[in-house]
Amino acid sequence: MAGWRRAVELAMSDEEIATLTTLSRSRIELASRVSRAQMLLAYRENPSFCAVGQRLGVHHQTVQRR
Repeated sequence: MAGWRRAVELAMSDEEIATLTTLSRSRIELASRVSRAQMLLAYRENPSFCAVGQRLGVHHQTVQRR
């Protein structure tokens, strides 16, 4: 029987959030880094792999791996 899902808390400083925000809007950075930054910011707002996956149009396992 599966147990309850445990959300991972992301502790980020204001500087790290600003860096991720800038990176997530970049048009010259690698797409994988932009995607990862977007996932981290979305997960910080709503700690659910499924919700982040739906918001960004990727599978929830992709969010979980990154």
